[in-house]
Amino acid sequence: MVRVDPFLNLWDEQYHALVAKNLIHQPLKPVLIEQPLYGYIENYWSYCEVWMHKQPLFLWQMALSMKIFGCNELGVRFPSVVMNAAMVFFIFRLGKLFITPKVGFYSAFVYVFAYFPLEYLTGYYPTDHNDIAFMFYTFASIWALAEYYNSKRIVFLVLMGLFSGAAILCKWLTGLLVYAVWALLIFYNRQQQPIRKEALNFFSSLLICLLVFVPWQIFAYLHYPVEYVYEMNFNSKHLFEPLEGHGGTYRFYYDALSEEFGQGRFIKPSIILCFILLVYQIKNTNYKIITFFTTVIIYLFFTVAATKMIGYVFVIFPLFIIGITAAAQFVVAKLGSVAIPKIVLKTVFFLCLVLELYLVADFKKIYNNHHNSERNVYRTIKLKEKQFFKTLKDKLGNDKYLIFNCSIIDVNHITGIFYTGYPCISHMLSAEQIAYAQNLGYKIIVIDNGKVPERIRNDRSVMKVRY
Repeated sequence: MVRVDPFLNLWDEQYHALVAKNLIHQPLKPVLIEQPLYGYIENYWSYCEVWMHKQPLFLWQMALSMKIFGCNELGVRFPSVVMNAAMVFFIFRLGKLFITPKVGFYSAFVYVFAYFPLEYLTGYYPTDHNDIAFMFYTFASIWALAEYYNSKRIVFLVLMGLFSGAAILCKWLTGLLVYAVWALLIFYNRQQQPIRKEALNFFSSLLICLLVFVPWQIFAYLHYPVEYVYEMNFNSKHLFEPLEGHGGTYRFYYDALSEEFGQGRFIKPSIILCFILLVYQIKNTNYKIITFFTTVIIYLFFTVAATKMIGYVFVIFPLFIIGITAAAQFVVAKLGSVAIPKIVLKTVFFLCLVLELYLVADFKKIYNNHHNSERNVYRTIKLKEKQFFKTLKDKLGNDKYLIFNCSIIDVNHITGIFYTGYPCISHMLSAEQIAYAQNLGYKIIVIDNGKVPERIRNDRSVMKVRY
């Protein structure tokens, strides 16, 4: 994942990386711009000091990783790699519980090669590592619910609370999904199971969940009340406003299946058909409810919400993988009922598996995203940008520098701060701003892009450098 994009991607990976880097030294103070010499744009998440735009758990994970592996792309992405790898276990187990061990095994096998989650590991998609963490913890909570209905062991109530609380600490209250599904199960089984006992288990698990995510909310509100309240209000606007241009019609998430599984007229209806077949094949009614309502609640909620992004329904992706594999087994089982030779059945299943791998691996998208000419322009600039900042840091060391006019790519002052540790400003500074920084002891660097004003070009106290 580091070699595919050996740089920090623009949206949103570089922001997450910088905040996580700052958390290494101040774990309870999420900071984006550590030295806002000229102030910052108040309540603007991409140019602020205290950064409350996301819940902190995935950032803490990244900070710990960078503490171990260094402040580089590996350190940033390693927690996501681990969580994505761990998804294999949950997918295998749910495939086994819902259908057969064979479906569980091949679903997990296919997921390993799936293009869609792997691209999140590179930081290619917006919200990148935040979505990986949210998917991991939310899907783990759904797994714990299924295991609870399989064994009724109390340990899975505890795990449900821990995983759901962790999901909320990544992407807020949609992490409570498991409790919405569980409430439906309690209602459905009210004749067979004492509702009082199940309600006690429900609220005991929910209490564990609250103990995981509430303390940070209290701490953040008490220490950073302005930023915290603003971000909570901003979060609520997602339901009613298409924020930052992320809108769409009611077909948005249906159409997004083409991004997840490949282009083609029949891809999207085929995925839906496979999911329906999955629900049909599940014999245990509790598992049917878990599978069906987990998917319906997520898709219905985010379809109604005004702000739409492809990663919002990412948590359902593994269920679709299980559905495709289960559909392949369903076809083979139907063929087997008409006395077709086993070698033919095995061949059919193998071909179905190859087709599934072809769809989810989607080598064409990998090529387009990382190797086509348009993407290569971006890659060339990002690689050059990274090398520029790292070379500058190696040359200048830890002296007190300030860099401005970091504008080769929009908001690339964030990348500059990450790789150098120097204050970096994206725009041109006035003479007064330069004098102010110099009075504070900063040596001033301007990136000369050929459009530097004459007053700065003639100022010998300002060092000029080129990309």
